[in-house]
Amino acid sequence: MARSLFGRNNKQSKKAQTGKWTADLQALHLDLFCHLTYMAAISTSGISREGLFRYSSTVPLQSNHYFKKINVVAKAFNHDYAESCRIVGDSVQELDAKSLLLRLGGALSSGENVSNFLEKEAEVASEKYSSHYEGRLESLQKWTDAYVALIMTSAIVVVMTVVTLIIGNSSPIFILGFGTLTVLVTIAGVWLIYASAPRENITHNLAVRSKGMNTANFFFRFGLPLGGFLTTLALIAGLPLGACLIIAGIFCFPLGMAAVTDANRITKFESDIGGFLRSLGGVAQATNITINEALSRLDFRSMVSLKEAANLLYVRILSGIDARLCWDRLVAETGSELVVRSTRIFLDSIAIGGEAERVGREASAFALKISLLRVKRSTVAAGFLWLAIIMHLVLVSLVLFIFETMGQFSNLVSTIMPAGATVSGMPSFGIFSAGSGQMGLMEFMVLGVVMVLTVANPLAVYVAGGGHFYKLFYYLSMTLCLSGGALLIVPKVVTMMFQIMG
Repeated sequence: MARSLFGRNNKQSKKAQTGKWTADLQALHLDLFCHLTYMAAISTSGISREGLFRYSSTVPLQSNHYFKKINVVAKAFNHDYAESCRIVGDSVQELDAKSLLLRLGGALSSGENVSNFLEKEAEVASEKYSSHYEGRLESLQKWTDAYVALIMTSAIVVVMTVVTLIIGNSSPIFILGFGTLTVLVTIAGVWLIYASAPRENITHNLAVRSKGMNTANFFFRFGLPLGGFLTTLALIAGLPLGACLIIAGIFCFPLGMAAVTDANRITKFESDIGGFLRSLGGVAQATNITINEALSRLDFRSMVSLKEAANLLYVRILSGIDARLCWDRLVAETGSELVVRSTRIFLDSIAIGGEAERVGREASAFALKISLLRVKRSTVAAGFLWLAIIMHLVLVSLVLFIFETMGQFSNLVSTIMPAGATVSGMPSFGIFSAGSGQMGLMEFMVLGVVMVLTVANPLAVYVAGGGHFYKLFYYLSMTLCLSGGALLIVPKVVTMMFQIMG
């Protein structure tokens, strides 16, 4: 019924076509969990061993590479599937996959009930993935806290540079070296968050997308280039840098907002899909009817976020449209990779005669586990988002305030001590020296620090939270507008302070 689900734009398939297959270990943990759940679900139909491995090799996950090899070994060399599992398992480098295949081969040769074995293995894979994921979340929490401390280096660097300029002359290399240090530390902080964060596909790659993603694609193709053109035009026209950054932030916002809104919808769909599939399987099993007929027995009001989608699915099926196309459309319009995977498990198992209630329970358990883990990650990312944005505003304003204060003071020194003149008791070094050009270098460094923070902070927030790449532009729009506003407002505030004091 659901053969087309899952089958487009799969990275693993592309690797297989080139003959250069390498496992992404982070993705492999989730794929093994999904694959075992799929096998446990279809095995409830009493499918033969040949059918079990044939179906398992068609699911486009990284882990199907192993089951394809098992099929090849079994058919090409006339081995039974137990021996094929051992042969392939011995050749596998990834430890989790290796131990799984060897245990599967042992279960097949010993005559153990395959369905029960796969159900237990799916539970073990669930716990392993959960433990691995939560471990990364703990590391992510620590590194997000550390990142805030790292970006404080920006303010420290500016203060050290100002002190250096006050007490004596500094070479350009010395000043630029301080700025380079800030850039490197900030980049290192972003990389450490990226290395510790779980990497997972939240949105699917099917041809049909959700309405929110279609809207985001529109802004990406038309709104973002227009914003880039207008920002460039503003720079050429000589508008202040702060105004140009605000223009760029305004045009980034619709794209980012569409992606964030769609991400929130996906989160709701993921939390409800498990209950939907479990209820559907339970009703079908209890009343001994088909899944499509069981839809008429469900109370769609209990589906929460899936209420409209489930009702539309039922209406489409009643209209005589092919049920497979209706289900494909349902999962595609949610935009969620998790919905695609859990629905694939459910529909394929039902299509070959699996026990509806048990299949619904397996698919529901898979969806529930993943959705709960993602909720934990979103909690960590949400706290880091507002902390990073507030720290960005504070640091950029502080850096600009220090620079503008020293600039105003340097102008006062130039006024009272023209070039070539000396004043009794006034130092003649650093920014106190007449005609000192070091403030120009400091301005270059300060603007560089501001721009690095403007890009690095939203990037750090994005990699911490994950999701579609377009979400980055939501965070970027905030930092662009804040940096632009600070560039426009802080100099005026400092000038006003000196006028009041003068």
